[in-house]
Amino acid sequence: MARDTYASIESTADQAESLVAQGRYEEAERYYRELVAHTHVIDYEYDDWLRRLAEIYHRHLDRRREAGFIYLYLHYFDMARECFPGDQGTAERARIYEVEKRWSDAAGLYDKARLPVHAAVAYERAEKLERAAAGWESLMKHPALRDRDYEQALVAFNYGMAMSRLDEDSGSGRRSLIDSQRRLEQVADEFETRGERERAFDCYQILLKLGKDSGQFENLAEGYLNCIRVLKDDNLKFYVLQYYEDFVKLALERGELHAAATLYQEAADYAVRTGLPYDRRYQARAAETWVRCAEKHISDGAPIELTENALLAAISCYSAVGDYIKVGEQFERLSELELPDKARARYAKIASRYDSSHQNTAEAPAFPDYLKQQHAYADIWFVDLLEWELGGDPQKVAASIVGDLRYPNSIRRRALVVVLTMADAAFRDAQSQPDTLINVADLLGELQSYAALNPLEKLYESPDTRVRRAAVRALRFLYFKRSFVLVRKSLADGDPGVCEAAIEALSGLHFSHAFNPLARIYREVEDVRVQSAALQSIGKIQSVEAGEFLVMVLRQEEGPMREVAKRALASLDNADVLPILSQYYEIETNSDVREFLGELLRHAA
Repeated sequence: MARDTYASIESTADQAESLVAQGRYEEAERYYRELVAHTHVIDYEYDDWLRRLAEIYHRHLDRRREAGFIYLYLHYFDMARECFPGDQGTAERARIYEVEKRWSDAAGLYDKARLPVHAAVAYERAEKLERAAAGWESLMKHPALRDRDYEQALVAFNYGMAMSRLDEDSGSGRRSLIDSQRRLEQVADEFETRGERERAFDCYQILLKLGKDSGQFENLAEGYLNCIRVLKDDNLKFYVLQYYEDFVKLALERGELHAAATLYQEAADYAVRTGLPYDRRYQARAAETWVRCAEKHISDGAPIELTENALLAAISCYSAVGDYIKVGEQFERLSELELPDKARARYAKIASRYDSSHQNTAEAPAFPDYLKQQHAYADIWFVDLLEWELGGDPQKVAASIVGDLRYPNSIRRRALVVVLTMADAAFRDAQSQPDTLINVADLLGELQSYAALNPLEKLYESPDTRVRRAAVRALRFLYFKRSFVLVRKSLADGDPGVCEAAIEALSGLHFSHAFNPLARIYREVEDVRVQSAALQSIGKIQSVEAGEFLVMVLRQEEGPMREVAKRALASLDNADVLPILSQYYEIETNSDVREFLGELLRHAA
């Protein structure tokens, strides 16, 4: 098949060159468009096709916009700018300056193009805070944001942060940040109530940012602890530990020793529950931090009970890691505190029991750096507003990706195909035709980027059921929790074809943090086909949680769902699920289920 595909590409390329040689440029353009749809080929060959296609558009077909987007992909910036003249090309020229990181030039053109969010973000990047603050302030009164609490919260946050950087004592900045915090807390609650935890997570991350930059430890704690809670629910174990580590580091920097020690212990408990080998290191760090906390209480002249409690907490942690020498030392310190004579005598007696104790030298590995995500915290206070301003326009969204080297070439190429498809449809005055929108929906799915979700959500608003079906079907390639928001909505669509497309998408969405949305759909949607698709996708996740859920269905359901659970369990390939199977095998009273569990265990032995 690969050989046939290669032969087809070579044949198409030869035909395209022949047509150019004959001056048949319109036909050649179609062949080159077919070629650039093969986004998997090597760079030099693909770039050569693009250069030839851009030349056809620019010099022979007088379609400079298409040429400009191709030059943007190739980073031929001067040539790209020439293709977007006048007022109609202002936004595109701004985008080119943005890719070049010429932020001031980009901001000025975005202002001119009436894209105030893009302009304000560019002014921020250019460190022109007064212009940025003015831009955010004007957006606070934007009529299109009147009923959009989340976006209003982001604007208030950005304005408050810009003003605070200009003047630490800014009253308007402080009031705006307080307003932002209030709105974010309210919106986060609403998102969680609707089951959109990933959107609530975004709110908590902004509260976290607010706490970091304002120095308010309460905001910092609220942001981190809520982020950790959501990540735990999604079983994103390494992200959970990263957030714990980052929070502890900040707590220590701010002298919040009690909080840091408590967090170390929480991280240790979590590591034990999830089978990760880092609990001993966290317990040891908790012990050391409790000792520091006790020393701080003494130096601050705090009530002696606080010092006593901190040392007792340290003893508990040292005992957990088998460091009995340290246990004895802390009891000795307790016996020296200004406590009642009876308590001091008791602590001294206990300390004497550890005179000949030893330290457990078992290895205590730390959470390794290579598991930490270097870009775990995105600047969503900008990103989500930029998304709102693009309005789900497929061409604008794809154009924002084309020149951006933060995306891999495969994504940038697919984005370019979306842009050229929309530009071609506009040339033919067919950009609103259902066939065009269906094709664009398919291409957005193939983009496999989070940025594709908002355009697909907009396409789903189409009154044409064929467009809605295509938009929903495209979700099967978009492995993001947000995809399930549209899936759930489309499962209740009045058109049977849209519901069928949702089931198809559901069957394709199996990735690690899809478990909770899939389980929720299984529980709440009373349709056998939907439940079956959700259950099959849960089976493909291959996690312990997925295995336990399938066993629960096997034991509690009858008929089709039990059979689906059986097939999914039979194909599960995760040794960590075996203890769960063994546990339920011992207690199962249903002979059919017990026999099946026994068969799975024998097969795995």
